[in-house]
Amino acid sequence: MLTPIYGFVEGDTMGLLVLCHDDWTIEQVSERLREMAAVRVRPSPPFRLERDGLLLDPKATVASAGLESLCRVDLKRER
Repeated sequence: MLTPIYGFVEGDTMGLLVLCHDDWTIEQVSERLREMAAVRVRPSPPFRLERDGLLLDPKATVASAGLESLCRVDLKRER
């Protein structure tokens, strides 16, 4: 099943709508967001994906992380 998620990449000026499969890992969602934003910003790894300021486990799936349709996630550089 596809889940549309709003993604915001640190340094980008636009939000992105990503259609994610429920069995994708958070790491795959992060990579897809990075690829989609690459025309405007080139974030360099490592990354972390957050929802509501909470770090998401890169090995968790979209479904197991509780990501729902049209929720917001933020891709940020590790500091």
